[in-house]
Amino acid sequence: MKSSANAPLTWKTTFSFVALATLLVLLIGWLTSAGVLPIKRVIDYSDTEVKFIQVWIWLAIAIGLLLPGIAFFVWINRPEPRNILGFYLLVLIIQIVSEQVVSSIWLASLVVPIGILYTAFRLWQLWQGQKLIRTNTQLSRLNHTMMSGLLWLSILFWASNLIMLLVLPLPSIL
Repeated sequence: MKSSANAPLTWKTTFSFVALATLLVLLIGWLTSAGVLPIKRVIDYSDTEVKFIQVWIWLAIAIGLLLPGIAFFVWINRPEPRNILGFYLLVLIIQIVSEQVVSSIWLASLVVPIGILYTAFRLWQLWQGQKLIRTNTQLSRLNHTMMSGLLWLSILFWASNLIMLLVLPLPSIL
């Protein structure tokens, strides 16, 4: 039986979340298209906001994708880091694909609820990963410190991302 710290780090939980998030986004999109929800179809940013978002995306690529991706391959033979980073990267890739598909064929503004949902789930994944790493005695002290540092950096970045989504993009589509 898996411990509660492993809950967001299983196939069942991950795919259940993706299915639920997809249904919720489809519902939001349908209600928006039907004129029930007062959500704009596109995100209307000022030039300054566009520049900020462009920098933020580069930070997300570096901190959110490249560092964990490199760490995943460095620790691919270690079960706990591989599990934590593997499910994290899987959810991140599904989010990126979802945002690209939905925004290109339906409503560009749906990237905001997608981002909010997936960022919140990712924070839960990272927090549970941090708890799991704390109890792991199989990692060397250096690997434990590096993995813990990566998880804390990721938690800090994605918490900031969630705040940014609620402060900048969300009001611009409402």
